[in-house]
Amino acid sequence: MDLQIKVTTIKSKIEQSEKGERLMWMDSLSLLIEFNDHFNYDSVVRHTIRYALELDSLDIATRNTHDLIYYKKNIIGKVDDALEVFKNYLGKEEHLANNVTKTRLYMYGGDCYIDLGDIDAGFENYEIAKAFAIKSEKESLLGDVNLRIGIAYLETGDFAKASETLQEAITTFIHGKDTSKIIHTKNSLSILYSQNAFYKEAEQERNEAIELEKKRQEQTLLELLYFNAAADYRMIGDNKNWIANMRLALKANETSRYKLQFGPPILCNLIIALAANDSLVQAEHYFKIIESDPETYAQGYTHDLYIETLKQMSLAKGDYQKALQYGKQHLNLKLAEDSFVEIMNAENFMSKVYKALGDNENSYEHKIRYYTIKDSVSSVQKVKALTYYQTLYETEKRDLKIKTQESDIALLAEQDKLKNHWMIFGVIGLVVLFGFILLVRSRSHLKKQKQLQEKLSQGLIQAQEDERTRISRELHDSVGQQLTLIKKKAQNEDQNEFSELTNTALEEVRSISRALYPSSLKQLGLSESIEQLLHELDEQVDMFFSVDIENINDELDEEKTLNFYRFIQESVNNAIKHAKAKTLEVSVSKAKGTIEAFIRDNGCGFENANHLRSNSLGLKTMAERIRMLRGTLSIRSMKGEGTTVIAKIPA
Repeated sequence: MDLQIKVTTIKSKIEQSEKGERLMWMDSLSLLIEFNDHFNYDSVVRHTIRYALELDSLDIATRNTHDLIYYKKNIIGKVDDALEVFKNYLGKEEHLANNVTKTRLYMYGGDCYIDLGDIDAGFENYEIAKAFAIKSEKESLLGDVNLRIGIAYLETGDFAKASETLQEAITTFIHGKDTSKIIHTKNSLSILYSQNAFYKEAEQERNEAIELEKKRQEQTLLELLYFNAAADYRMIGDNKNWIANMRLALKANETSRYKLQFGPPILCNLIIALAANDSLVQAEHYFKIIESDPETYAQGYTHDLYIETLKQMSLAKGDYQKALQYGKQHLNLKLAEDSFVEIMNAENFMSKVYKALGDNENSYEHKIRYYTIKDSVSSVQKVKALTYYQTLYETEKRDLKIKTQESDIALLAEQDKLKNHWMIFGVIGLVVLFGFILLVRSRSHLKKQKQLQEKLSQGLIQAQEDERTRISRELHDSVGQQLTLIKKKAQNEDQNEFSELTNTALEEVRSISRALYPSSLKQLGLSESIEQLLHELDEQVDMFFSVDIENINDELDEEKTLNFYRFIQESVNNAIKHAKAKTLEVSVSKAKGTIEAFIRDNGCGFENANHLRSNSLGLKTMAERIRMLRGTLSIRSMKGEGTTVIAKIPA
């Protein structure tokens, strides 16, 4: 029967009936036209709620209320109106016995508060919903609440709690064989892992979700899963998989019921991926679709992506002025949103554009901002990861403690039966046990002390590097710029002597800045930076340098690169200051997954290298840097026969 005919029939029944029967037909009409604006769903459901309250039918009134809240928030996007419906109804459900209906009421109310940024109120209502879900003894309902709580923790940045709660939810859904909810939860877990740089874990959860989704008849999440996968591959620099997953997302979108909603951002991201990876012809093919209908893409939530698409296409085509224009516009949009990862990518783009325009100063400035944000994001991710593992450890420790207590109870019961026979053996056993514990504790204490000392040393080195970087940046960005302005002003006033003095001061500031933080590491790479360092030292001292540096630019990450460079710098400076040598040999080579640094001088040398190493601050720092690189350090020296330093680290 046609829906219109069914609606007309039920309306006729409503008019011809009264009280309980009338309410039954009104409730049937609300369910029949659920969320359908064509039949004035809002008005119909409100009338049903009012009449249900008049008849004291709290079950029907509450159920229709939580449906109306869901409709307002999720279907038409009016979260404020949804929250108003929730607030106005509170208190009327107090005497309702149906815990399932009350769970959904508070769950949807919590959703509204979270969406509007009132996190505390959101969690408060979720906890009420969780209590009712437990009382209802409906596992799937409890899973729904935990899923929402987990997502809320994810959105507020509480990584550990989000992980724990989502794992609870997925266990419930697996037990209930609810495939749809399993996929939803795995998708949320993959996003959680991605945001905290656990990309392998994210990939595993997402791949499992994709395989489950492919088996379902209605594949509503497939495009979103591929889209999220593409975003991860972009973050880790896997451009091939970035493009491949964007293509899969676009293909899945072709048959999706969310085609109009998700199609534009998917298409824009595919064009960005192709344009950024020298696939201009393919990017142009899809870009024509956007050009033919700019209103669809330039408006609303896709506006930022539209601008990003224009900037990437302009850069790919070599139109650097347009790329600069769109790049500035896109960067300002991201700065207004405080979206750090996207700001980081936007800064990197600006650096590329300025470099293409030959403006190295601005290119370098944006590149520094890019690395600063990247370091900050990485630090935040490390802290969150540490919190997650700490929470995991505490949970496992708690579970282990419970099991141990249970075992102890059983053991004590058994011992009680035999205590008279085994008292002597028990005493002897305790003495041996305490002796063993003391021995283990002593060794453990020494081990922990050593680990703590190492951690402290490494922390001091890292703090020193951070401070050096900060001072270097301030010298370059603040003092250096001020001196440059003074120099230009002196030149304009024809004050040549003052200009020369300022220029000398400026060069000294730049020299100090370079010494504090070797910017050449980012500009030239590790191998070239070491060669440049040795070349500069060779010109400054009366010593013959023999240098052989292999290319290891791509072997170490940024933090390890700096530590290795500092190790070479400190080793060479030690030889220059203390060895009284005539020649210095420095070589860096790689073989079979290992990088080896070899520094040898023909100077005065010293006796008892191990004793000096344990008492010399410089040698301690060198040793600590190699330990941070997970390598080995060997120092061989004889008085009058020079010194050889060999360090081996894994590539």
